[in-house]
Amino acid sequence: MRQNDYLKYINYPIVQDSEMFKVNSDTAALGMFLDPLKKKTVLDLGTNQGSLLLYAHYHNAGHLIGVDIFKEVLEVADENLSKYTDDYELIHSRIQDLDIEPVDVVICNPPFFEMGNVRANNFYKTAMFEETLPLDDMFKAFRKNMKDNGEVYTLYPAERFPELYNMCLKYKLKIMKMVFVHDENRPYASRVLLKLKIGPMTKVKVLKPIMIRKGDLDLSGLNVK
Repeated sequence: MRQNDYLKYINYPIVQDSEMFKVNSDTAALGMFLDPLKKKTVLDLGTNQGSLLLYAHYHNAGHLIGVDIFKEVLEVADENLSKYTDDYELIHSRIQDLDIEPVDVVICNPPFFEMGNVRANNFYKTAMFEETLPLDDMFKAFRKNMKDNGEVYTLYPAERFPELYNMCLKYKLKIMKMVFVHDENRPYASRVLLKLKIGPMTKVKVLKPIMIRKGDLDLSGLNVK
């Protein structure tokens, strides 16, 4: 069932299907973490209903590319993107099988929950659980699909930061900047956002944390109003 909604902090009206994985605080945090994109080509790995590509459009991206394993979610993404631009393409494929020319910017809000006794439908299972895109596969996709001077924006559970760091070393990616996301009702950070480039690990810019208060994000550390 289609429902009208909007993307927080940029106020882009969108539609979402109630059976599919919907926009949440992770989507908004990653979308607002993006730097100005200066007409660069942006690839969204696991684009779902197109929300991160619309955040990229807000940040002045050029050509937009979304890939997803489900034709149904790409139909919704097409409906959303077509309201704002015609400079996009949507590809029906597994991320691991994607075969395109390398791009300037790769973004990914990956599945990272461990599988358990799950009753969610296939849309939610694929969007949420890491069997769909293991961490090693995700970093392979970053390196395969980014230009030598390209950038990656992604997020992951904060407690699993050591795994991310080790993958960066394995695939020769350096952390350019990072920020932790905290929920005011929890004692520890819930997410970490990263901007990556190819090269040896050097100094890292650690931004002020993003705070979640009553469902809203405090983005002041990103210089966003």
